[in-house]
Amino acid sequence: MNLIKRERHVTAAQNNLVKSLHVSCIAPRQQMNIFGKIHEGEEQVGFHAQHLRNVMRDFRKDNLGVNDAQAGLDLLHRLEEESGGNFFIRTLIDEEGRLKCLLWVDPRSLLAYKNFGDVVVFDTTYRTNRYAIPFVPFTGVNHHYQLVLFGFALMRDELKTTFEWVLGTWLEAVEGKAHLAIIIDQDQAMVGAIQSQLPNTTHLLCSWHISNKFPEKLSTYYAKEKFKGDFNNCIYHSLTEEIFKDRWKALMLKYKLEDNTWFQGLYKLKHKWIDTYTRNIFFRGSKNNFKKRRNECLFLCLSGL
Repeated sequence: MNLIKRERHVTAAQNNLVKSLHVSCIAPRQQMNIFGKIHEGEEQVGFHAQHLRNVMRDFRKDNLGVNDAQAGLDLLHRLEEESGGNFFIRTLIDEEGRLKCLLWVDPRSLLAYKNFGDVVVFDTTYRTNRYAIPFVPFTGVNHHYQLVLFGFALMRDELKTTFEWVLGTWLEAVEGKAHLAIIIDQDQAMVGAIQSQLPNTTHLLCSWHISNKFPEKLSTYYAKEKFKGDFNNCIYHSLTEEIFKDRWKALMLKYKLEDNTWFQGLYKLKHKWIDTYTRNIFFRGSKNNFKKRRNECLFLCLSGL
């Protein structure tokens, strides 16, 4: 019996057929049935349904529908015209004439930013759209700790140059007023773009994004009865930097975490997400409410349109 696992991939010919079937609105499961009949059995096809989904995802991402993109632009330009030119909209077109980035700020959002834009949450993690491209809301909170919307962007990729265009265009939209602090996830390309475009802005890491990875990255330790309590006590309830360092060291020794590179990486970034180190930085309570504000933001954006 041959127990060697075969490498699975989609050939160029199969790739073209997948795209044709996708354009014809054939679902992945039905596509697998078709390939199974062609190859006399799905086990002979050479890939799984997930491979098909990956091909379709890349196809949608690289071929942002002309009609859909134009419809969206037409709507934004109509809003710009109705606002008397006060509705800010900018686009970035690639060398093939396709829409790469889109950023817009309406007059109400600009006014909100002028009043409450000291701290901005910049979230690129929301991709639940037809073309699998990041929807980027710029959000913050007002004096009542309520969500406020500052602007929006769509990006086809997450390269440093793309982030630089978005942040540079964002500064143009808000008339050059840079914020005191910006809250992001751990994307290194985004960090580099912030350093070049917002050199005087403090950037913090979203506590929710980091803590959401604990069960996955520390799964072996989470299985131990007392670890979660010791860990949470260390990162959330250390009143001083000295107490935090002592508890962190004790945690490493107790659970033998000295060789866990991800855990050690968290410590190196402690000044960007641990409350003990960030409590003197003004961030309007946004740092720990990332998920809730992101979902509220999407709802308000869609309902507003």
